[in-house]
Amino acid sequence: MKIAERLFRMKHFIIFAAKPGIMYRYVFRFAVMSVTILTANLLTTMISNHLTGYRSDIKPLSFTLIAMGIIVVILYPLFARLESWVKGLSMRVVKKGRALGGKYAGLVIAFAACLLILCYFYARMWYNIDLFRIILKGQAGEYF
Repeated sequence: MKIAERLFRMKHFIIFAAKPGIMYRYVFRFAVMSVTILTANLLTTMISNHLTGYRSDIKPLSFTLIAMGIIVVILYPLFARLESWVKGLSMRVVKKGRALGGKYAGLVIAFAACLLILCYFYARMWYNIDLFRIILKGQAGEYF
């Protein structure tokens, strides 16, 4: 069994060593999926928070069914297209980042920029703080 495992691992190592583009593809997919998941979660949370503001006006079960229907109507087409939008946007950002420092550096820069923007919106939503203002004032250390 150990010989088979070693051969299996060696085969994958040889594939990655022979084709460096494969590793880039996996890293790119991870970055795109991470940004997609975080964006989708951010949007669903924002919509849910907005809807719960109206829950005192309607009876509980009626509100629950109406809110569930609204969430599906809004999010179904969004989820259907979100991954392609994020992939297209990230491809454009990576191409621009490639000009700055190469293939992998462009991907890292684009991923970091997306995470920074998403972090801004999450911090604004959860704690009502302006991340960019904190960074510009040099107060980021107080929040970590």
